[in-house]
Amino acid sequence: MPFKTTTEQELLLQKFAELVESANRKHNLTSAKTAKEFYETHVADCVAAYASIKDRLEGLVVDCGSGAGLPAIVWAILNPNRSFLSIDSNQKKIAFQKTAKRALGLDNLTAEHKRVEDLNIEEQHSLVFKAFSSISKAAAHNKKNNKSLHLKKDDEKTKQEISEVGSLLYDYKRHSYTVKKTKMLVVEIYDGKNSNN
Repeated sequence: MPFKTTTEQELLLQKFAELVESANRKHNLTSAKTAKEFYETHVADCVAAYASIKDRLEGLVVDCGSGAGLPAIVWAILNPNRSFLSIDSNQKKIAFQKTAKRALGLDNLTAEHKRVEDLNIEEQHSLVFKAFSSISKAAAHNKKNNKSLHLKKDDEKTKQEISEVGSLLYDYKRHSYTVKKTKMLVVEIYDGKNSNN
């Protein structure tokens, strides 16, 4: 089911793409060369992923290894009533995200220079990983058995990653979507013994 963005959200998403294009000239934020390419490839992917799992998010949403702010900034635009924490080990990328947060007026977003390994959150939260290593390596950072969501291509490599994580005694759900004729997937990983999923 497609997600309907408001006119205001659409303007903010376009502005975000323009901010990325401008900052990308100085810092390597993305392989996309133009705001249009960034929007059509990365922003559209994050919007479609959000539409497929928006009702599955729990508590604070933590974007691990967020790079240019994907999906945290896009999702913060789409859901101003939920809090998002974006973490990345690259200080320049976090500095960009803080600039984007101010320019877009995103009071529901916090960007921190931090490694995933150093994450220590007591409140209920959902971990999100996009373009982050394998599912099993990412799941290893889920110390408190909170929900984790992994944005991936729906391909053989992802199927292999899912089979590997099964051996770690987690349960999972697949949430499929398509962007630019490419089959994509959000893999939702949770502790089946301690979850009401």
